[in-house]
Amino acid sequence: FWAGSGLFGYVQIFVISNGTETKYYSNSTRNNAYNEQKSKGSSKSTTSNSFEFTNYWSDAQNTIISDLCDFARTFFAKHVILNILTKYCVFNAEDCLMVMRPYQITAAENIVNRVKYMFANANKMPASERQKGGYIWHTTGSGKTLTSFKTSQLVKALEDAEGNNLVDKVLFVVDRKDLDYQTMREYDRFEKGAANSNTSTSVLTKQLEDNTEECRLIITTIQKLSRFISINQSHEIYKKRIVFIFDECHRSQFGGMHADIVKHFKNALLFGFTGTPIFEANAAGSDAAHISTTEQTFGPCLHTYTIINAI
Repeated sequence: FWAGSGLFGYVQIFVISNGTETKYYSNSTRNNAYNEQKSKGSSKSTTSNSFEFTNYWSDAQNTIISDLCDFARTFFAKHVILNILTKYCVFNAEDCLMVMRPYQITAAENIVNRVKYMFANANKMPASERQKGGYIWHTTGSGKTLTSFKTSQLVKALEDAEGNNLVDKVLFVVDRKDLDYQTMREYDRFEKGAANSNTSTSVLTKQLEDNTEECRLIITTIQKLSRFISINQSHEIYKKRIVFIFDECHRSQFGGMHADIVKHFKNALLFGFTGTPIFEANAAGSDAAHISTTEQTFGPCLHTYTIINAI
């Protein structure tokens, strides 16, 4: 198996099983373990590319599918394995292959399907519901940045029946300047130059007005977005199809800034990622009486992966 290692270098994903326990992992995981084995005397470090971080396969309800026959029936279904190979594998900046976990894949697919459905049926919906895409409830440390990155790429790539872009721009919105830089650094780690960040509202304005492919995925803060709206009460961008993806949507998006975005971006769709959604029971601290829960703000929960699922 290890001799030469050349043949297996072309395999993208490996599956290991003893019949009752089955897991999958990327080629980079195998290579990393092989290199660690060759480096005698060096202390082994546990990384996301070590065998300790191989993945279980699960269904949309996060039920682990560990039996080999059940795994093969679902994981190797033609449309599933093709989507994993072509859509849900990411080469990061170090050329390390990352295969997304099942809950990340489900969340991304649900958002993509929701975008297509909402834009196709917008005229049939009440005006108050047209911008509510939904939210993803994934626990802290579950890889929300990678999920949002791949989701943003897939949404950006959507086309209508004529082959034109279904979505004009995707904006990934964070609520603090340090998170803006942190997210940009993470996105660059996944793919250099995949997204644009901005240091000021004027830079954001130029990016929003730029119709080139390079400026279709933008990372910004909600504060810059709010300032852009206050300066530009009317703007051509408000008429375009924009998909907003809010990080940690339980925080700043509640209240005036969120209301401004909904009011001005008439053809926008809003999605939120959160590890701690606001329900009626814990909505008392919200700063806007008419927006009390995450669902009322963003729409239905599209996928859940809680700390209980992660244990």
